[in-house]
Amino acid sequence: AGMASFLPRTLGPLRTFSTSPIVRLRGPLTFDGWYPRDHKPGQYPENEEERRRAAIKYGLRPEDYKPMDKNDIVRYAGDYPDLGVITYDHKDPYESWTDRHHRRNWGEMVGMDMMNYRGDRLTFTGLEAEDYTTWGSIKMCLRVLIPMALLAYYFSRDDPNAFRWKNPAMPKQYPYDYARAFPFDDPRKFPIVNYSFDVEGQKHGHH
Repeated sequence: AGMASFLPRTLGPLRTFSTSPIVRLRGPLTFDGWYPRDHKPGQYPENEEERRRAAIKYGLRPEDYKPMDKNDIVRYAGDYPDLGVITYDHKDPYESWTDRHHRRNWGEMVGMDMMNYRGDRLTFTGLEAEDYTTWGSIKMCLRVLIPMALLAYYFSRDDPNAFRWKNPAMPKQYPYDYARAFPFDDPRKFPIVNYSFDVEGQKHGHH
């Protein structure tokens, strides 16, 4: 009962404040699609003035601003800028970043695919392509495949004296057939002769 009366008293003023004219002067807090108010892309710029306005909105120089291609149905997002591919390795490791883990500054504009090119995912600079050679790629593959083949051969040989993860062992021998006695019979009625010291065809005492 106490909580039921507490919630209306608490949420009522908050709801009134969030819908007050003072708070709503800049428009609603969210739009359809869960865009934050200040981050929602606008319409595609059709003239130079709209391009300059969009560039300032996203903190870019007008000469550096380039919107997404309208024909790109996957990436097109109104006036959102096309920043290209900027990966973790493209950024200066000695910069005093606000977020050193991702090499980002507070309020820094990020590309559409920023989450795909984080330092713990896919990162490159493009300089690796200058050092690429076919033989170097083959050597890199062989450095993995040859040890794998040698280990597979070494651990899968049929030789009983070959190295194993554990020593080979025969199945455990039991004096009685517990499977036949299951569930209620006496297993002593079903003895199992695992081995004998008697010579086959003759009866001798055990040695």
